[in-house]
Amino acid sequence: MRFLFFITFTLSYYIVFGQQPNIEKSVYVKQFENLMENEYTRMLFQKSTLNTDSILEHVSSTKPFNPLFGDSLLKSVEITIPLTYKPEVHEFIKLYSQSINQHFLNYIINFRASEIRAELKKQQLPEELILLPAILSGFNPYSSNTSGGEGYWHLNYPQAIKFGLNINEYIDERRDFSKSSKAAIAYLKHLQLNYQNWDLTLAAFVAGPNNINNLIQRNQSTDYWKLYPYLNPKTRDVVPAFSALLYSYTQNNSNMIELNPIIEADTFLVENKLSYKAILDVVNLNKKELQFLNPSIIDEVFPSNYIAIVPKNTACKINQFCDSIYFYQDSLINKPKIDSTIEEKEDVETISTTNEEIIHQVKSGDVLGKIAEKYGVKISEIQEWNKLKGTTINIGQQLIIYSNKKPATNSQKPATNNQQSEMILYTVKSGDNLWDIAKNYPGVSAEDIMELNNIDENIKIGQVLKIKKK
Repeated sequence: MRFLFFITFTLSYYIVFGQQPNIEKSVYVKQFENLMENEYTRMLFQKSTLNTDSILEHVSSTKPFNPLFGDSLLKSVEITIPLTYKPEVHEFIKLYSQSINQHFLNYIINFRASEIRAELKKQQLPEELILLPAILSGFNPYSSNTSGGEGYWHLNYPQAIKFGLNINEYIDERRDFSKSSKAAIAYLKHLQLNYQNWDLTLAAFVAGPNNINNLIQRNQSTDYWKLYPYLNPKTRDVVPAFSALLYSYTQNNSNMIELNPIIEADTFLVENKLSYKAILDVVNLNKKELQFLNPSIIDEVFPSNYIAIVPKNTACKINQFCDSIYFYQDSLINKPKIDSTIEEKEDVETISTTNEEIIHQVKSGDVLGKIAEKYGVKISEIQEWNKLKGTTINIGQQLIIYSNKKPATNSQKPATNNQQSEMILYTVKSGDNLWDIAKNYPGVSAEDIMELNNIDENIKIGQVLKIKKK
């Protein structure tokens, strides 16, 4: 009898809904299945005091959820946004309800919900939309889709710019949770006012309004499910995924348990463009921590006049070593290429494949960055070897350095009687420092340039220097 009931029930399901859908192509399936695979989310959980192991032990012992078919399933949780039951919705309900990732995702939703809810209230939009970034990105700032969407809300570039986000070669504010949430919710408000239909609003949010408008015109229909077959298979499931997660979350929100990550950080004003590498090589910081705190940064370079977030109690240290960090960046990381027409070059002789102890006596004009470059070592290494707490060194001070590189020596040709001194003007370019500029002119040292121009080693782009060729 039970068997006959199951056969009858299954046949009626396929008669009503047709062939069982395949949602595997959807980016939302992959996003959910790989929820805990990204570095950002893992670190978020690591910083939380939530004992996920004990919670998951309890969860794993509970009976798997098996929802019934039918429209009444969704009508029971419908609040403001109308929900329609379809086979695709059922497939997503199974996905969200039968994976341990459901609980991980719920913890993050509960953690992020209050900030999104407050912004939705300002825009007078339904509270259910707190679940939208959970579907799109799993709250991973580095997430993207196949249509050019990036960040927490998978905003496309034109919409992000239109609604106030900054995107350039250095930063992408679609990865900033607060800023991107405000922009995305303003965009949702704009779309809803245009369409007066939540299915079309969500579809346009991920596919773009132009694509949706063209489909509406071509098919003479504003029914999302009639347009569904013509949408991008990777992203079209935003409506069924949203409906399914709303049902799944309402039925089981993991007892409203939320992540409580302890994120202790300071801020640091970056006055001029600064790479992570320069900071990490001079000051002992964790690279993954810096990336976690600054997800908006592209290619690990802070732009000028940017307020960087750094681990707690490190801002003072970065300020203390600021000059050395910039010198290290300018002289080693951004070292300009020497013009190939210059014939006079330094001779660098390698004396051993193993490091040997070298005693360097500090002379006038020496700074740690210059000394580090000379011996091919890091500023932080010189500080460690010599127990230096800062970057201050004194003339006559002896520094221990372990290197396999001899100090560079100039292959300067002796001047002849008919050689005359020649004064030239040099305009400082990006990445220049006095020691590299001096190398372009045989016999000229950085100290010569400083003395002639009455300056110290700090130079600025566009500054004009007098150089006396020898």
